[in-house]
Amino acid sequence: MRARIAALVVAALLLPAASAVAAPTTGAQLGDADYWAFADRRQADVEPQWRADLGVYLPPQSIDDVRLDANMLLTHATAALAGHQGPSRKDDRVLLLARALTRFPAYLQPPDPNTNGQTHVPGWTSSTQRRGGQHVAVDPQVAEALTAAWEARDVVEMPADLALRIQQTISDVAASPFFRYPAMLLTQFNWHADMDAFAARVTGNPSFLQDYRLQLMRFAKGAKTPIVAGRTPYLNKGLGMIYAPRRADASGPARLSSSEYENLVFSGLRHYDWAISKGMAPLPAAQETILRKWAQRVLFGDWTHAGYLNWDTSLGTRRWQLTRYWGFAQQGLLTLATARRLAAVPGQAAWTAWIADRGLETYEHLAAQYGGKLPSALWDVKGRDGAPVQDPVFSASRMEAHAARLAQLQIGARQAEQPPGWYAYDPDAGRLAVSSGRYSTAIVLRHPTDDYGGVELARLLSGAGDPVSGTGGSGRAAFGLDLSRGGRVVLDTQPGLRVSRRGATTFTVRRGGRLDLRGVLGNGLVAAGTVSNAAGSATVTTRFGEQSIVVTRRVRAARDGIATVRFPVWGSESGVRVVRSGRAPGTLRSAAVPAKGAQGLLLRADHGGYRVGLCTVPSGARLRLAGADGPATSRLTRRVALLSFPLRKGQERTVSVRLVTTDDAPAPLGGGARMCP
Repeated sequence: MRARIAALVVAALLLPAASAVAAPTTGAQLGDADYWAFADRRQADVEPQWRADLGVYLPPQSIDDVRLDANMLLTHATAALAGHQGPSRKDDRVLLLARALTRFPAYLQPPDPNTNGQTHVPGWTSSTQRRGGQHVAVDPQVAEALTAAWEARDVVEMPADLALRIQQTISDVAASPFFRYPAMLLTQFNWHADMDAFAARVTGNPSFLQDYRLQLMRFAKGAKTPIVAGRTPYLNKGLGMIYAPRRADASGPARLSSSEYENLVFSGLRHYDWAISKGMAPLPAAQETILRKWAQRVLFGDWTHAGYLNWDTSLGTRRWQLTRYWGFAQQGLLTLATARRLAAVPGQAAWTAWIADRGLETYEHLAAQYGGKLPSALWDVKGRDGAPVQDPVFSASRMEAHAARLAQLQIGARQAEQPPGWYAYDPDAGRLAVSSGRYSTAIVLRHPTDDYGGVELARLLSGAGDPVSGTGGSGRAAFGLDLSRGGRVVLDTQPGLRVSRRGATTFTVRRGGRLDLRGVLGNGLVAAGTVSNAAGSATVTTRFGEQSIVVTRRVRAARDGIATVRFPVWGSESGVRVVRSGRAPGTLRSAAVPAKGAQGLLLRADHGGYRVGLCTVPSGARLRLAGADGPATSRLTRRVALLSFPLRKGQERTVSVRLVTTDDAPAPLGGGARMCP
């Protein structure tokens, strides 16, 4: 069965792009053979970058290759250990890459001078061809790859001097002042913890495990109580990670988590069970408890059921939607899938195994839309830290290494189980993330740097991981309700960053009438937000279910005006049709038509779409299609369906709709089924 699944995926990639993306996921559990088949396909993406004359991989138009070499060394060494026979196994390259990564200029050793905050000796640079830049994140990636090579030393017939060289370089870097406890960068203990763990693996020196434990203890201690007086703790009130310590009185956007970095930092816990098995004392019970709760927040707040990040980040478009960071963040999933002592919920391992499998399928589903390899940033988001030429290959190498890790950890041998829908709420940051097998979304009250935010859905993605409304917008490029007078908007439930927010905003989240910050959807997850000012008020109540979302908006005007409810749709080929009983769906155009008698809307995105059931519509309402000027965070939100109706002074009116995403173009429901059951 697993071989058949892998064969189907290969066959899909050989079809034209339109066919390849029609059925993005199988929903089946993958196994080691599937992971290695995925790795072999990524090897074909990376193989042209191999330079036999230099014994390294060089990225396109660049010689900053150390992280690429690390990904490939880890893959080749892991393939050798597994006895895999396929393109991703290259025993000879294990030796060549290990030598390149343990000598100058990739590796610096004393007496090379230390000249600034990120320069450290001993340590690794970014290039095997010249002395490159240094960054704390580079060393653990190289150390992990060299550890894999050292563990495969007998299989690849590694010379003794090279094996010893690997031990020495990893040990020296881990023991240096730059990495040894109490060193730590911001809230990112993971880089130092990784170095401790890899040094302990190759040397057996227990002092590295002592340092590893100290790193974890400090983070757990500072998770909810500030380590430094006058600064924030490491986690916000919902247990989302604060990227950099803030002033203690910081609130709102300042406490917004960074999904990509949260998973990288969280992955520092992946060695915990192994370290205990090697004699390290467990953390105190109270510290283990807080780390378990953090694990739950990472799973429910940062991941969608498509294996993609439910992505918001305080770093904005510097990091947002960069595919190499999605690949990097997969280490958080590996940690969730293998944790025992720090498992947050009984189904965590089985659920995360299922999510990890979907991530591989989603990668290939999305890559097919871009000709086989993912671009630097998805969905036309212009990531400021992107590398458009190098990233497609680099992201492929990260996903190849990720698949190798899945096989090495035998994730496919574990029972995978499709998880229920879940959510996580960070009250002080004003963020609610929700995902189910059918959709993923979030409400972000105000993003600190980018133009999206309000009491409405910030975005809507299908179960396949495709944006159907957009990726995050404001005004006419976003879900919301605006109240206008004389052609000027005077109230908006999703104003984004640039619009002045005069008045007051309130927001609450309840499940079954209680405030539970994290959990499975079950029944009764409700978010209620109200915006009000001198022009009027609007209350948005959003009810989340496994299959659909019901949004009810109540608007009151202080003076006569026009209220407009917005339904954005993503993509250059998007379109909207109106469903009326007893008629074929009609195309919605710029000329307004009566909403009376309309059952709903079918919004077709470039990939997938969603249905809008018009459950409660005020009399006199009209529908039309308008252009949308998508902001930088949702550039391809090009069209928006508008439902408008008049409001008299002091009048209150209600609109209620039901949203259901589709992986394919939405079609009318058959058998007389209603869009608002």
